[in-house]
Amino acid sequence: MKMKTKIVFILLALMVVFASGCMEQKKEIVIDKPGNVSSYEFEIFQNESSNQTLANTTTYYLLENDTKVQVVHIVVNTSKLEIYPPDILGGSSEESPIQNFVQLVGPANETEANPKTFEKLSSKTNTSDINYTLTQEVIQGVKVINLELKEPVTGFIAYTLENSGEQSFAFVKHDSEFVRVVLPEGYVTGNRVFGIARPEPSSVTYDEKGRQTLLWIPSKTGDQEETIQVKYYTQSAPLLFSAAIIVLLFGVGLVLLHYSRSKKKLEAVRGILDLEKEYEKKQRKKK
Repeated sequence: MKMKTKIVFILLALMVVFASGCMEQKKEIVIDKPGNVSSYEFEIFQNESSNQTLANTTTYYLLENDTKVQVVHIVVNTSKLEIYPPDILGGSSEESPIQNFVQLVGPANETEANPKTFEKLSSKTNTSDINYTLTQEVIQGVKVINLELKEPVTGFIAYTLENSGEQSFAFVKHDSEFVRVVLPEGYVTGNRVFGIARPEPSSVTYDEKGRQTLLWIPSKTGDQEETIQVKYYTQSAPLLFSAAIIVLLFGVGLVLLHYSRSKKKLEAVRGILDLEKEYEKKQRKKK
């Protein structure tokens, strides 16, 4: 009877541990003051539709210092966003996972989603007064930040996230939205030796500042999610690498040439020593 009680107790304990591991650990994120509007680029990205409407789009601006990434959303009739920080797997629970939060939006039922409306919103200097809540939860080791707005809105939402600082950026893409990644000036991706984007982007272009811009478009498979990883490097890296290889090969060539010449000299000296030994032997025989 005691053995059965122990088994039941162990099973209950395992169930509690398993359940606690699967439970959502939620906490509210409090932002003390509005973010700085002027620190972001509010670019009006349009898809290729003929009616010039805008679709839900997320643009990641990777900064040259590699430690932060600026995110700008174009939202159309949206009341909730799921934000996945770059450290989505096993990430630390820092106090401020999201920084410099800015919203330039209007109620969806009063705001028409066209370029003219977004141009007006992008020229605003103060953030919009729309109530929202931010909560962070960790589900089975995966971190997600939920932004819930009081009502559906249309416009821009921007914020800043911490990044790894390793010229590598990973994020989760929702299959129902356009996603853009703007690399820092002087950086590119696409070389299989130095770094590529996985999966392959739908298009690669350059903006007015000469920054390489990657685009992933929604597919027709539904609201699926996938992880996208971008490894990037300086434009001069392949050239410098090739130059280093040439210098290395040149150095190896010099070493081999020096070795060949030294070997010939040693063989010549050895030949002279052998002749001297033969001569001494002959002299001894004559005596």
